[in-house]
Amino acid sequence: MGRPRSDTAGVADPDPEVELTAAESRSVRRHSDRDDRAVRVRGGTPVTPIGGPEDVDPRRHPRATAIGLAVVGLLFVLTGFAIGTSMRDGERAVLAARVPVPRLDGNTLEEATRTLEGLGLLVAVEYQPNEAVPTGTVFGQRPVAGSKLEVGTEVTLVVSDGPAGVKVPDTTGFQGSEAVKLLQANGLAPVLQPTHDEKVRPGEVLRTDPAAGSRAVPGATVAVLVSDGPAPRQVPAIAGTPIAEGFAALGRAGVGLGKVTATVVEGTPAGVVVSTDPPAGSAIPRDQPVDVVVTESAPSLKAPSVTGLLRSSAAEALADSPLVISYRNQTVAFDDSRSGRVIAQSIPAGTAVSPGMQLQLTVAVAAAPPTTTTVPGATTTTAP
Repeated sequence: MGRPRSDTAGVADPDPEVELTAAESRSVRRHSDRDDRAVRVRGGTPVTPIGGPEDVDPRRHPRATAIGLAVVGLLFVLTGFAIGTSMRDGERAVLAARVPVPRLDGNTLEEATRTLEGLGLLVAVEYQPNEAVPTGTVFGQRPVAGSKLEVGTEVTLVVSDGPAGVKVPDTTGFQGSEAVKLLQANGLAPVLQPTHDEKVRPGEVLRTDPAAGSRAVPGATVAVLVSDGPAPRQVPAIAGTPIAEGFAALGRAGVGLGKVTATVVEGTPAGVVVSTDPPAGSAIPRDQPVDVVVTESAPSLKAPSVTGLLRSSAAEALADSPLVISYRNQTVAFDDSRSGRVIAQSIPAGTAVSPGMQLQLTVAVAAAPPTTTTVPGATTTTAP
């Protein structure tokens, strides 16, 4: 079947029922390249879904490409500039505040410190001798007054430590005699001053006046404070208080608890402090023990049984008894085996007694034996 052709060169007849051969398609594309015109494809399914053929432009556009790349580069540069500007603005926003440094000459160290700290500045101190400026007074500063510093910057204050002279050496912890020798070797006149201290051992130097590191004129007197041990403690008045309360008072007063002796006091309940030794109000060294006498309940006593014992044995058995022991003699036959022994006691054994009661013991004493007289030639008689 023949394929009709259009009279227009290079353009296919828009007949949807006629298809171009491969050779014809190549011829059409070559012709289109030469004429730099769009190629209209005919036949088959439309190129776009909305119907109808579309124009295809196969030409290259280097100028448009260059312009597009230039625009992209310019956008990149502008973006980088904007980001950098934003970061610099942020850095400027976080810079610390700056404050002017005031003039501090003539202020005491305490006043100058309060002023600088009130501005948010730090303080460093440098001591130097000065003949004209009183000790502890500022006579210089770094940086100079009027400088603007960021908050938190350090300012050095130059402070007078008095006229130039001998620097007092540090003798803290030395023995008093050693401190005296060292100060004398530096041309100073030391004077020992005993001072009570709760921690430093007696004889050790606590400090000096003027203080170590300060200056003094040659030959100046330097007080050397030497530990004299803890201050004396006063024995508290605890007589008449319960034992627990009294012992606690001794501890609070800084004294120790010594020997505790118990005794019976008529009319006083058990567990009460009677007295102390040393007595209340006495001044004693810290932690020295204080002896205490306290009351106790009267023991439950019963009369002992000593009947049948020799008098010496009974006396030994009752040596520690709180009872008052007395003796009476009773004569028995000379040959009575009870002679020399206790045959009775005034309080029966086992009877409840109180300390100080009288206990009388009856001791048997053998009578004299009968005498015998012999007469020559007479009968022996025995006198009754």
